[in-house]
Amino acid sequence: MNLDTAGTKIDDIEVTISHRIIELFSAGLYSSPNKAFEELICNSYDAFASKVAVYVPSDLTVEGAYIWVCDNGEGLTPSELKALWKIGESSKRNNNERDNRRLQIGQFGIGKLATYILARKLTYISKKENKYILATMDYNLIKEDNKSLFIAERQVSEEEAKTLLSYYIQNDMLSFSLFDKGAEESWTVSLMTELKPKAGEIKIGRLKWILSTALPLNPGFQLEFNGALIESSKIKVPIMKKWIIGKDDLTAEKITGVECREETDKYGNQIYFVDMPNLSGINGEFVLYEDSLVEGKSSELGRSHGIFLSIRERLINLDDPLLGMEAFSHGAFNRTRIIINADELDNNLTSTREAVKDSQPFTQLKEYIKKKFNNEVKKYYFDQQIQIEQKRSISSRMAQTSYLTSKKPIYDFVQNYYSSQIVNPILIEKLDEEDKDELLNLYEKDLETGEQVIENIAWDFNTIDAPLAKLNLKNRTLVINKAHPYVANYIDANSNMIPLESMIITEVLTEAHLYEIGLDEDIVNGIIRRRDRTLRQLALSDRQGIPAVAMFLKDSLDNPSGLEDAIERVLTAIGFEVTPIGGNNEPDGKAEAFLGYDDNGNPRGYSLTYDAKSTSKKSIAAGTAHLSGLKRHQEKYHADYCMEVAIDYQGSKDDESAISNESKREHVTMITAKDLIKLLLMVTPKQLGLDKIRDLFENCFSPNEVHQWIDNVEKMDVETPPYYELVDVIYQLQKTDTEAPVTEVVRRELNRKLGTKYSTKNVTEWLNLLVNLVPGCVSVDGKYVGVQASATIIKLRIHKAISEIPLDMQPMYNEIFSQSEGV
Repeated sequence: MNLDTAGTKIDDIEVTISHRIIELFSAGLYSSPNKAFEELICNSYDAFASKVAVYVPSDLTVEGAYIWVCDNGEGLTPSELKALWKIGESSKRNNNERDNRRLQIGQFGIGKLATYILARKLTYISKKENKYILATMDYNLIKEDNKSLFIAERQVSEEEAKTLLSYYIQNDMLSFSLFDKGAEESWTVSLMTELKPKAGEIKIGRLKWILSTALPLNPGFQLEFNGALIESSKIKVPIMKKWIIGKDDLTAEKITGVECREETDKYGNQIYFVDMPNLSGINGEFVLYEDSLVEGKSSELGRSHGIFLSIRERLINLDDPLLGMEAFSHGAFNRTRIIINADELDNNLTSTREAVKDSQPFTQLKEYIKKKFNNEVKKYYFDQQIQIEQKRSISSRMAQTSYLTSKKPIYDFVQNYYSSQIVNPILIEKLDEEDKDELLNLYEKDLETGEQVIENIAWDFNTIDAPLAKLNLKNRTLVINKAHPYVANYIDANSNMIPLESMIITEVLTEAHLYEIGLDEDIVNGIIRRRDRTLRQLALSDRQGIPAVAMFLKDSLDNPSGLEDAIERVLTAIGFEVTPIGGNNEPDGKAEAFLGYDDNGNPRGYSLTYDAKSTSKKSIAAGTAHLSGLKRHQEKYHADYCMEVAIDYQGSKDDESAISNESKREHVTMITAKDLIKLLLMVTPKQLGLDKIRDLFENCFSPNEVHQWIDNVEKMDVETPPYYELVDVIYQLQKTDTEAPVTEVVRRELNRKLGTKYSTKNVTEWLNLLVNLVPGCVSVDGKYVGVQASATIIKLRIHKAISEIPLDMQPMYNEIFSQSEGV
């Protein structure tokens, strides 16, 4: 049964709208694919639904994919369905009766247009008063010169409605019934079909976080996502202190014209409010937590810290923790969650309901928030830090000097860990609760014996981004990470490992000392990570730029050990973090791409093992390539891909050759040295980040497939990045700001300077490409960026680097830098 022809037509619905208007409203105001869900669910909320179900398939790109939102709200009559499609009009606020039942969210009558960016068709199917009606908006029919169009309003029988929806909604997707015994008296299904590419941008993890955070969630409104109940987002971090707005409110009492009051709700609970001269009825709380709320994989999905402003039970500032204000004290603010309910700001909302217009009431609210945070929350936080510091320093001074080197710091570490004063050490492994008595007794005994806190040293490969080492206090074993750049760089420098082992032991004991002297864990972690970054930079201090690395690879083709080194340098220059391995039955090395986390908190990065095949001949045969051995290397080191590099392969241009067939069968990416050099030299002009290069390892295996992929990249047109302007902005910020520039600030200032709308992703990608082109001039450390010379000098070095590139590749570089400010 077809949605477009089912049932009997009962009338036409006139929709007055132009193509220009819908593009402005949907693509402009509602540019996020998640907005369609927010708006449809808010419609369900305003329809007094007690249950709402959302369905999103796991793959939105397959043909015939669809999305729906279903609720058991009041449903729609034919006249109400007509009213629904009156663009820019809403009757939800016309009387107080609806507000008395449930505060209505919608007021502009444009929210439904958010679906335009997701789907070409939006169908409403609704039951009310035992009648079933439906209407489909086909957005394809909206033309440039349209002033209005007509939607067929049709009535269907219960059996027809049941048949129609059975294709889209299975029984296990709903916790309430639409038909037969026990069916809801009224309901509405909003069905999006013929999905657009924008729908593919929906991230399930991010969407679920939005639904759990931004939308009205209360006992009378149950929301389900793909058959599972959505619950309000919860924080598991212990609370340090809570301040109720309007209750013993020291800040409000000191502001002229601000008053506090309390009321008793219908359940007998006391509710506290703050009234300002231009804004009344503010309530909520300030909550300070014991640990930061901005760390961990879950923070990638959405924030837990900062200000959460709700108006009529809906969160307004989903992605703005500061309501547009300047940054607060990071240490305390990152541990704070500020909940504000201010329904009177409803008249000051923008049409997207994602922000509040500048106004006197809004200004007064922000001033109150800022003062309460600084005068009460931040002061309490720092007072507590001082007390903790004093307590720890007293215990430190009482320690006997003879134990200060290793035993006493480790014993204190064990005590503090089990008293929850230490949560996330870096170089010392976390302890199990079941080992508490054993370890406390064991290390207390050590104070009186000659036993050592470290009895064994082991060497093992962890990931490149893992710490230098880990000390297991139960078995007293220090495991050194051979994949760490500092260890990998110096492990073969001397046959005597004692100096390297001693340095690493000192690092581990330094962490224990830092805890022992009473530093806050955030500070300890910061120091250890800063030391780790320094060691990594020292290990990579001889890193070369792209032109020099390309020449080094070219000169190493007939040298077995030299080729291994050259490939390591090439992969490093491209942006990978590389661990050389080598040895019998081992890969030459492993390269890892760190790309952060996706919306579900899973790593986006990937890794590959690599091998070099040098020969005095012009090419190597399939039997010499040993591809099955390369696959074993990949499995042993848990890599996603594997790669082999040689000067050339016999039959490299023939897709049916032995080398081509075997590479495709084994899924080994086989690349010639010439193509690898070309790939390296195209990294900057073609903006090849590691995420784009992943496609090469995912889909190309034979030498000819790899060659074609690289040729296609060379022909690809890319946007000209403002490299020189980017350097100018960073240099100026570094000169004038007291804090190191962060990527987001750099992006903002660059856009302000150029009048552009570049994204943070764009800026981050360009910075990484500059790091690879001129190492030592530009640095990227997490969210912080910096330059190590004046902007003029860096531009000169870029110009010099271009002049060292082979002549046939120089035009690409000259093109992307010629449109920036000249040197």
